[in-house]
Amino acid sequence: MGVFYDVGRPVVGGWMGGGWVSRDEKRGIDILWGGEFGQEGSVLFGIDVDTAEIVERHWICGREFQCNVDPRNGTLWVHTLHGIYEYGHVLQSWTPEHGLRSHGFPVMSEQRFYNAVLGPDGRLWLGTHPQGRLVSYEPQADAWHDHGVQAPPPHVPGQQVWCSPKHVSAEGEVVCGIQRDPSGRVAYDPATDSTRVLGDGEDPEPAPSPAAVSRTISASSFRQDEVTWTVDGQERRADYRPTVATDICGLHRGPDGRIYGATIISMHIFRFDPVSRDLEDLGKVGWGGGEVYDVIACGGKVYMGSYGGGYFAAYDPDRPWNPRPGDGGEHPEANPRNFGRLGPEMNRPFEYTVGPDGRIYIACRANYHVPGGGLARFDPETEEKKVFRDEDQSVQSVASDETWIYGGTSIRGGRGCVETTTEARLFMFCPREERRVFECIPEWGAIAVGNLACSPSTGLVYGSTDTGGLFAFSPEQRRVMARWSLDEEGTPLAGVPEAHGIVHLTAGRDGDIYGVSKTRVFKIDVSAGRLVHLDKAPIPDLYQIVEGFEEGVFYVGARGHLLEYHLRNTPHFR
Repeated sequence: MGVFYDVGRPVVGGWMGGGWVSRDEKRGIDILWGGEFGQEGSVLFGIDVDTAEIVERHWICGREFQCNVDPRNGTLWVHTLHGIYEYGHVLQSWTPEHGLRSHGFPVMSEQRFYNAVLGPDGRLWLGTHPQGRLVSYEPQADAWHDHGVQAPPPHVPGQQVWCSPKHVSAEGEVVCGIQRDPSGRVAYDPATDSTRVLGDGEDPEPAPSPAAVSRTISASSFRQDEVTWTVDGQERRADYRPTVATDICGLHRGPDGRIYGATIISMHIFRFDPVSRDLEDLGKVGWGGGEVYDVIACGGKVYMGSYGGGYFAAYDPDRPWNPRPGDGGEHPEANPRNFGRLGPEMNRPFEYTVGPDGRIYIACRANYHVPGGGLARFDPETEEKKVFRDEDQSVQSVASDETWIYGGTSIRGGRGCVETTTEARLFMFCPREERRVFECIPEWGAIAVGNLACSPSTGLVYGSTDTGGLFAFSPEQRRVMARWSLDEEGTPLAGVPEAHGIVHLTAGRDGDIYGVSKTRVFKIDVSAGRLVHLDKAPIPDLYQIVEGFEEGVFYVGARGHLLEYHLRNTPHFR
């Protein structure tokens, strides 16, 4: 039996937002509302804009939420965009008289709210993803209505569609943006229960909005250490102390004897020193985006890729952290230094490996509405970038040995595109010839090869799939040699990718392959060819695993916590 140590939560308050203002006539105050977001849940908080006092704080059982304010009565509508373990479509409201209350959800499954608008009569209109439906909630009747899919034909099975309500027109139509391939705009008429497609340049006039808070109040910044805003031109500040940790999505050994990592959404990088036991949030990188997906060490630096836009960058541990956000991280003195986009159609650089040619190879998904993805390459010496495009599938995972680059694909392309394949693939890429020399379907029925690792002991490539399957592939014989099945799948983490979990793998110094499913650490004993279940973690939702600088000591992401796992327990004497 091994033993786990909870090293701590490296990034707390890294994902915050807000800026909704409501009037509390009961207390005679104006409230600025904000949110902390995270995979373990969220916090809704309210600040008195005059005194900077935190006057409201509520737990929201969802990964992320948005709000709408009804200025007529001070109601704050809170709708979740993501649930914690399921799709998020729960509606809550806060009022000065009743505090926070739940209004449940519409009768539908596997949907999440995407955007919402308030009608002039107080009716709330909400769009959904991935079916692109429009629903509404009537406060007076406490009633939900499902108005159906708003996207005009063609309706392609499995295609992701976003319905985004924009405003209610003066004629009572609900104007919605439809995001997919192809995108467009529609107007839904509640009186006739019909939807029409809006032509180019057609923009129905919005209905007059009720008067908001009379004073000019604007939020300027929601950060870990403070929230700032202006009231009638005067800047105010609240020393808000966040509590929500951001989930770990990337881990790697650094060039300086420390473990480096990234957390989802926050754009923060952290590091852990196994000797001093210091866990440090280095901070937010200098360019915009949503997620730094992973990190990798190469030539004394730590490289990273981020969404959106498919940026690639490097951090030098020998120099001070200096993100230079005013330059987008692209200034030569910036640290991390942003090298720009990998390619015009790349958007999500998921995983990286250093190839036999010393260049970094990157598994990528394409941009929204664009099918497929690609295998990108970055040269640390010349800073040259190149993308080897896959028009049908994205590249989800990547690994390498002394000869080949191995890629695992996903049938998912850029969100909203039309998917044309049904099974994930494994391919071998030759760096010298710059082409794929072989590909196969390693497991029928799997839509993603989530992770890959190479064992120097056997020369085989080991992979995991979205179905909880494991396989061993022989590059020499070019066939799958063995398969195993886990008793659970991996942890789904929104963004990487959608709707299914990833079982992460890493090659240990002993030659065996170690991995994590949702709650357990396991290994593939490569000499015996058998799957061995090791230990159940004290915190579930495991994501990423890497062996540290000491043999048999591994680091694992568990929600917002960094766990240190010792493969062999040490004796304890009293």
